Amino acid sequence: MINKNNKMAMIAAAALALVAAIVIINVMFHRNNISQLQVIQSFTGSTEVRTKGGIYFKLFPTIWTYNKTNQVAFSYVKEESKDNDGVHVFFANKGQGDISTQVTYNILSEEDKVYRMHELAKGDDDVIDRRILATIREVTMREAGLITSSEAIEKREEFANSIRQQLLHNPDYLAIGIDITQFTITNIDFDELTIAAYKKAQEADLQKKTAESEKLNLQMQKEKTVADYERQTAESKGKAEVEKIKAVTDAQREAELAKIKAEQEVTVAELAKQRAEIEANKLLEVAEIQKKEEQVKLEIVQIQARQKVAEAEAKKQQIELAGDITEKERFQLEVARDVRMAFARGFSEGVGGWTLPKVLMVNIGGEDAQAAVDPVSALIRLLGVQKAGELADQ
Repeated sequence: MINKNNKMAMIAAAALALVAAIVIINVMFHRNNISQLQVIQSFTGSTEVRTKGGIYFKLFPTIWTYNKTNQVAFSYVKEESKDNDGVHVFFANKGQGDISTQVTYNILSEEDKVYRMHELAKGDDDVIDRRILATIREVTMREAGLITSSEAIEKREEFANSIRQQLLHNPDYLAIGIDITQFTITNIDFDELTIAAYKKAQEADLQKKTAESEKLNLQMQKEKTVADYERQTAESKGKAEVEKIKAVTDAQREAELAKIKAEQEVTVAELAKQRAEIEANKLLEVAEIQKKEEQVKLEIVQIQARQKVAEAEAKKQQIELAGDITEKERFQLEVARDVRMAFARGFSEGVGGWTLPKVLMVNIGGEDAQAAVDPVSALIRLLGVQKAGELADQ
């Protein structure tokens, strides 16, 4: 029985020790998330700011925890905000609307700024949210009063941007360690009168745009008609100019061709004239050559006649002197005869193929005086001397 009681006492003591250990751990060991920062006040009253994550030891501290980044919706839509804390505004044209927004802000980690934020919030994030909402309402209502409801509908992003510029990185909030980094208008609910007025304005605007479109269409048709007329006129004028240019060009070409043809005819006539002159000169030259040939033939006949006379005289002298001359003289006479005859034959055979010189230089003294008067006689004498030499060689 005692053993059983001891056992129960031991279990109770262990449980008490475990509870005490848990209490001690919770009181003395604490944990911070990396996405949060903590303001820690020890039982002595000293405070510190912890921004690092992890477990740390602190004896009986008071701890306030804040999220480093916060996203808050201020909306009339229950799914977005249960507090029904959107912004009701009046526009310049007396239209009304409920504006739902959303902001994101960061809590800065500088220690002095964290203390200022903590003095404002005292560990309650909702205090910061309410302050930001108050600023949003002030800025949004002021900006809404500067535009009409139609402009808020048609230029919603411009409207949102005008509010955004006054909220993001607001220096008053930066001074207390809060940096607003994002602002968005999520929805605008207009009252029925505003919607009806907008629809009416839209219809009027549509009619106006339709009329302007029809006017523009008519203007375009008019411009097209004028352009077509101008184009057709230009084409007609251009065709007339082309025909005119073609006619002038054809006339110029015909004139050039006629001129070229006339020049060619003159050239042909000139060539024919030159050819006729050449032919006439050739005929004169041929006639002159024939005349010279006839003269040569006549001289040949004269030479042959003289040859016969010479032969006859030689024969007569031979007969007359036959009784008185010696054998030696007869032989010399025969040689002289043969020379003259050979000379006559050679001259008659060769002179037909010669081209006689127009000028013959001879000695006109003594026995050659007759040769100067008769060039042919002088030529015969020269040929006789040449032939005699050939016979002597033989």
